Amino acid sequence: MKMTKTLAHFASAALLVLGSIQAYAADSKVGTVVEDSVITTKLKAKMVADKEVSALNISVETKDGIVSLAGNVNSEREAVRAVEIAASTEGVKDINVDGLAIKGAKQPVTDSYITAKVKGTFIKEKLFGDQDTAVSSIHVETKNGVVMLTGTANNQMQATNAENLAKSVKGVVKVENKIIVKD
Repeated sequence: MKMTKTLAHFASAALLVLGSIQAYAADSKVGTVVEDSVITTKLKAKMVADKEVSALNISVETKDGIVSLAGNVNSEREAVRAVEIAASTEGVKDINVDGLAIKGAKQPVTDSYITAKVKGTFIKEKLFGDQDTAVSSIHVETKNGVVMLTGTANNQMQATNAENLAKSVKGVVKVENKIIVKD
């Protein structure tokens, strides 16, 4: 009997919270908070499923679509992979990596993060966008904020889309498009 009352109270509280969320969903702040929590949850789930990332070492917070990654990772590859995963997640507008450190690293890996953001942006566009992209055949490299795109595209539109997507990534100083068009 006592367990039934406890369950009834819990169910009532859950319905009250759900009703409150629905009642205030029209308020953009509440909608943003809910959307941010969904982004964080999706991102953490992707990190848990990824073999290269230790999700326990990385904390994820999202505010207004901007994801902040923090923690200590074991390698540059793990840090870059975490950024790629974040950049490819629907709803992510930008990624802050100021709190992400690589154990034993003496200098920041800004160029690697930019490359990861560009690659993640390509993947996100391929999965959720409407622009024609050549994700798998375009290679991305960054040096001092300058992104170099090489590889092949099926048509000029794919090459142009890749360049424009790369330019849209925060931190990119310039894009050098060396993509070879097949047609």
